[in-house]
Amino acid sequence: MADIPATARHEALHEAFLAAIRKTASDMPAEEILAVTCVLVGQLIAMQDQRRFTPAAVMQLVSRNIEAGNQRVIADLLKAPGGRA
Repeated sequence: MADIPATARHEALHEAFLAAIRKTASDMPAEEILAVTCVLVGQLIAMQDQRRFTPAAVMQLVSRNIEAGNQRVIADLLKAPGGRA
C-alpha cells in the first residue's frame, strides 16, 4: 500500500477527532483515550476490503501512521520554547 500524502481534508478529520476528544473526554486519562482509540482502529482495520489489501499491508499502514504521529508530536515538542523530546 503506497503512502498517501496528507490533504486538507485529512487534516480536517484529524482536527475533528482531537476536538471530539477534548469535548467528550477532557478529563479521561490518556491511556483510556488510547484504549478507546485502539478499539476504533481495530474496527477500521476489520472494515478494509480484503480483496484490495492484505492484512500485512493494512498493518504496515497502521504502523507507518503511528510512527508519523509520534514524529509529529516530537517535532512539536522540539519547536516549543524550551522544548525537548
